[in-house]
Amino acid sequence: MYIHKFFLSTLKAEKEQLALEHRKALDAQEKISSELKDKLVQAELWHARELKEAQAAAETKLDGSLKDFTDASAQLRKEMEEETRLRKEAQARNATLTTDQVEYDRLVVQADTLALNLFPESQPHAFKKVAERRAEQSLSNPDAPWDAYDHLVALAARISHMRCVDQNLVDLPDLAIQLFKVLWPGEVPPIDLTLLSNRLKDVGKRFSDWRRSSARAGADAALRVACSWYEDLDLDALHSLRGSAPTDTDPAKTTKRKDRAYRIAQSAATSTFIPPPADLADELSGDEEEEDAGKDEEEAPVEGVVPDQAPEAPAS
Repeated sequence: MYIHKFFLSTLKAEKEQLALEHRKALDAQEKISSELKDKLVQAELWHARELKEAQAAAETKLDGSLKDFTDASAQLRKEMEEETRLRKEAQARNATLTTDQVEYDRLVVQADTLALNLFPESQPHAFKKVAERRAEQSLSNPDAPWDAYDHLVALAARISHMRCVDQNLVDLPDLAIQLFKVLWPGEVPPIDLTLLSNRLKDVGKRFSDWRRSSARAGADAALRVACSWYEDLDLDALHSLRGSAPTDTDPAKTTKRKDRAYRIAQSAATSTFIPPPADLADELSGDEEEEDAGKDEEEAPVEGVVPDQAPEAPAS
């Protein structure tokens, strides 16, 4: 009986001990579960907060990207509009330049034509410059009609030529007056340039007159020398050359005659105009004078007519 009670007491004590241990284990499990639950709640809160922050950051970044995209699209649209505007302006400007170039080419050709009409003597200079330009460009057809640039080169050549001429135009009136005084000594030069120019148109004939005057001066000087030594010399007999004269046939005498003539010519009054006698007709026409002026002066043999009575030199 006693043993049975002891056994029951022991079992009860063990049962209570087991119950206490079980309670402790349950309390520990509950504590762990509570801690895990708190951690889970905190993790959920942290996750929710992180998710919210991530969403906010993503939304902020997306808004920024959308704003950047919108700004970039607006800038691109603006640039495209500006490019379109500039293209239209360039097209309009090109059309204007094309029209202006056509008008400019027309004015260049017109100006060159006018310069040619005003200064026809400039044409050789223009042709030379255009030919040089075409040679430099190695044109396939150098004989092709002139284009606007050729006319521009020709116009520049005419201007350069006339500029060179113009540099001397200032001196021309004074030089013309000096020339007039030389050709017409003792005559007052016209003050009016037109009258002076009209007078100078006869320069060719006047030079011919001066050549004849110099010839008369030389002949007079030779006759003066002869008459000063031979006072009885018959001047009426000296109207032609005597054929086969020794001073024409003998080279030594011919050379001596020429040397003496050149020395006598130095004392001839070639600076004083000597008009021809009133009864002496001019043998040369105006055309013959022009032709004679372009030839070299050569001494040609002259067949003289032998007079019936040649003058004899008086005894010295």
